[in-house]
Amino acid sequence: MTTQDFLLRHIAESWLGGNSAGLHADTPLLELNIISSSEVFDLVHSIQSAFGIAIPLPEIRPENFRSVDVIADLIERCRDKQRGPR
Repeated sequence: MTTQDFLLRHIAESWLGGNSAGLHADTPLLELNIISSSEVFDLVHSIQSAFGIAIPLPEIRPENFRSVDVIADLIERCRDKQRGPR
């Protein structure tokens, strides 16, 4: 399962009653009120649990949660930072 798949499934199950029709990786989540700004923190907790990463508080801002693609990029940045230099 890809990061995008996890996010799409989680968002559909948590906030859309399991209905993912019309939900895509580039769907504007906050703009369409699919998730609210307060629900972002629930999503952050789920991401941290599922991926074993910490999302720094300064990264929890609306522009990092615009769409599934943007959130997946955030997850990858956090993973890379926590792995450190190779």
